[in-house]
Amino acid sequence: MSSRGETYLFTLRAGFIIDALISIILILVLQYYRLKGLQFQYMDVFYLCIMLVPAYFYFYREHRRILRRPSASYTLGSRDHPKRHIIKFLALKFCLLGVIFAVSDPVFGEEERAIPIQKGDIMVCLDLSRSMDVNDINNTSRLEAGRNLLKSMVNKLSGQRIGLCVFAQNSVIQLPLTRDYDQFKLMLSEANTNHFSNQGTNIGSALVKAMSSFEKKRATNTILLITDGEDHEASLFSLVDSLIVTNTKLLSIAVGTESGGPVLRSDKKSMRLDTKGNIILSKVDLVMVKKLAKATKGLWFHITETFPNPDAILTEINLPSTGYSRDLKFKVEQRVFHISLILALISFFIYVLIPFRTNRK
Repeated sequence: MSSRGETYLFTLRAGFIIDALISIILILVLQYYRLKGLQFQYMDVFYLCIMLVPAYFYFYREHRRILRRPSASYTLGSRDHPKRHIIKFLALKFCLLGVIFAVSDPVFGEEERAIPIQKGDIMVCLDLSRSMDVNDINNTSRLEAGRNLLKSMVNKLSGQRIGLCVFAQNSVIQLPLTRDYDQFKLMLSEANTNHFSNQGTNIGSALVKAMSSFEKKRATNTILLITDGEDHEASLFSLVDSLIVTNTKLLSIAVGTESGGPVLRSDKKSMRLDTKGNIILSKVDLVMVKKLAKATKGLWFHITETFPNPDAILTEINLPSTGYSRDLKFKVEQRVFHISLILALISFFIYVLIPFRTNRK
């Protein structure tokens, strides 16, 4: 082996020793931060680091084999820089390590995030009178269409509290205000017209219950009234002032068609008859719903589809107000994969930009 080959081999060995020391330091630092809470979301990917071990032996063996050739002195000309071989090897190693670390998705520590909530709470008042069983919406009951609307709406909520008040002649808070949307959908699916034995449609009673469930704050709360509008109580419009004073927005949703359909008995099979033996028909009362919306300075919507689109209603609910606002704060694990990616990119550019040989002749 030539003297230049011996120098090259010595530099190669020195480079491996330096690399081993750096690797030991990296392992110690990694172990220290793991004790402090560093975790890898995809630990299986992290084990790819083991593949770097045979790469070491391959690199070292190939260079020794080249140096033992008789032509090694010609191969290693005056333009060869053994240090550059070591630097490029280290750069390639750290590039691979950085990619493996990034793909394994390391997380370390926690960061606090805040979701601004500028809206008030939502209380749904759902009509469970017998007329809500009328199948005048594409052979679907009014109650089922109302359920479909609410489920689609809840799937698009984020951070707002919602509650459920059911009513007929009487009313009851079926679910207090909550952010548990799955619980809301469960209670919604269980609501049916057999809930109340005392039938009728007393919207006023439901509105009183809904207003009493809101907290005393400056928020613009929303009452979502879902009904076919057949209210025969004279006290309904006396609640208009209370809605305005308490800064409560009323959105009235009329469910059903103007042509109507027959009212079913409690068995959901036979139709109800009047005293003369005629089938009792139920039609949506749009006049009453419009009057209520106008009196409360709210809006009204008419639902005649099996799966209504809730976007227009959500737009109205989410309109910004000058009232109560706050941030919902929570802590999440902090992802630090970007640090590994930066290391990989820097190492890659070093590997590409540093040549094995100089251009000097």
